[in-house]
Amino acid sequence: MPTEHGRTAKTVLTLRWDYPVHRFFTPDRIKAFTVAQAYTSALPRSAAFREVAGEDRRPLLVLRECQHCNGTDDALLQVAQGNERTLLMTRWFHCVKLPLYVLHEDHIFRNLFEGEHPPHAFLARHDGSNIIALEANANQSDLWQAMHTMLASEYSKDARKAVKELELLVAQYDMFDEKITRLEFDYEHEVEKSGEDSRKSKKLKKRLDKLNKELEGLQKEEASLSELGLKPKR
Repeated sequence: MPTEHGRTAKTVLTLRWDYPVHRFFTPDRIKAFTVAQAYTSALPRSAAFREVAGEDRRPLLVLRECQHCNGTDDALLQVAQGNERTLLMTRWFHCVKLPLYVLHEDHIFRNLFEGEHPPHAFLARHDGSNIIALEANANQSDLWQAMHTMLASEYSKDARKAVKELELLVAQYDMFDEKITRLEFDYEHEVEKSGEDSRKSKKLKKRLDKLNKELEGLQKEEASLSELGLKPKR
């Protein structure tokens, strides 16, 4: 078995962040800060969620950076443990990362975070309802439970079953990638030695094409498993 994930699995196990941006340091705001004038532009909470969600109706996974995790995903992922299940489940969330200064009273998204000690991360429906705060000391089991609770609320199909099957697919991806990498090396070596039209080169190319075709079949299966179906608007 491969000691680390291959190229196909790595594309699947990727956390894709959305980074909502706005012009925080406008000329008017800079002037207000310089002369100590009041300048308030934080959106009302409901409007902030509409702005962040946009047209994406998937549930939100919102992370604000802090001094300790700035520029990393450490607030969500475990450093010393496998994060495959977490990464697989993020495909069903609209993942939003916000900067350190989001808690500034003047930041447009300040009102996404409530309370004296707001969480570093939370889950919510796209409209900001049904918030589940993710505490800094939460373990992976707590995180998975929170994610599954939100997924069960928002999607028609069973995410738990889909995740288990996707985990098996990732293992198959790794095996296929290892075989394909080996065959690619053998094929390139044979082409250099005997040319593309040699009997052995053609045989290796045929095997390589077959493996890539089978890998495409697995990727179609992955796409099908990923379609959980958002529940109708309510």
